[in-house]
Amino acid sequence: MARRREAAQPIRIVHLVLGLNVGGLEQVVYDLVRYTNTQRFSVRVVCLGEIGAWGPKFQAVGVPVEGLGVLGRRTLPRVMALARRLRELCPDILHTHNLTPHLVGSLAARVAGSVVVVHTKHGRNYPHTRRRALAGRIASWFSKKIIGVSRDAAEEALRTEKVSAQKIDVIINGIDLTRFPLVTRRSRGVPQRAIHVSRIDYASKDQRTLIQAARIVANAEPDFVLDIVGDGPDRADLEAFCDELQLRKHVNFLGFRDDVHERLSQAEFFVLSSVTEGLSLALLEAAASGLAIVATAVGGNPEIVDDGVTGLLVPARAAEDLAGAILTLWRDPQRAARMGIAGRRLVEDRFDLQRTVRQYERIYESLIRADVHV
Repeated sequence: MARRREAAQPIRIVHLVLGLNVGGLEQVVYDLVRYTNTQRFSVRVVCLGEIGAWGPKFQAVGVPVEGLGVLGRRTLPRVMALARRLRELCPDILHTHNLTPHLVGSLAARVAGSVVVVHTKHGRNYPHTRRRALAGRIASWFSKKIIGVSRDAAEEALRTEKVSAQKIDVIINGIDLTRFPLVTRRSRGVPQRAIHVSRIDYASKDQRTLIQAARIVANAEPDFVLDIVGDGPDRADLEAFCDELQLRKHVNFLGFRDDVHERLSQAEFFVLSSVTEGLSLALLEAAASGLAIVATAVGGNPEIVDDGVTGLLVPARAAEDLAGAILTLWRDPQRAARMGIAGRRLVEDRFDLQRTVRQYERIYESLIRADVHV
């Protein structure tokens, strides 16, 4: 059925998320909505759960935010509650983020009628199960476009969820380069620091391996210091593990910080121990700040870290390999500095936020033009 709308009317977009707490996905959505052209698009955010701590940030840039409070319900009541709200909001496009919003959103859009579904796949559905793969497959049937934030995410949609190749695009995440200026690294006479910025969650980020690697490094280099920025469900256990390995004088737990860019500027290189990733904003921010990177070769990480050029890649869950790469950069700060400069150039060339937003806008417009003429 053809969509009836005035050509001059802004395209109405609703972004659907679980909630707006601190995290990489939420940062991607925030960056997208605050830079979307308000003359051509009208945007708002709907949360399946509560709004979360970042709600005021969205409202401060003029983006309406609401929470449906239906996360505790079964799938069908969630779908019907969202469908009712979509009928009231009358969006042209429902843009979903994460698997649960994708499933609930795609089904609700079908019930509500005349809503085009776009989904951003921010990484792999981890842990992988047949049930999650089936949920992604069903949601994709009712979606017009699936956008991977990396080539790896797009390939996972093809491989696991059997999404038609015609539905898939890749739009790599971008960052606001003005927030992360290139920093000239300090002289050799100043103590070096490594930094890790991430949600503390063993299932995806595997910080236990990072702490094991830190013990190996500290044994070889007694001045080694690692700052861990972030919080999460496994923080208390990770701190206890750190105490068990007698690492408190080497590892600082800084919690969530609003001054991540300042912390990055005080470090010499960045470490990421993930077992799964989409396209890590933390890696992009580190590279933009001129930091060399040690990271696991998973997900979209190799799309940011050019091994031997902008950093070093190691296997996941391999503490000795991770420690070896850290020691390599620790002992050769000039090489680390060269890698940092190369990383900044890579981000400038490929990961500018404005380019990312324009790519999404072109997809929105192309889908609406196609839908009008169905």
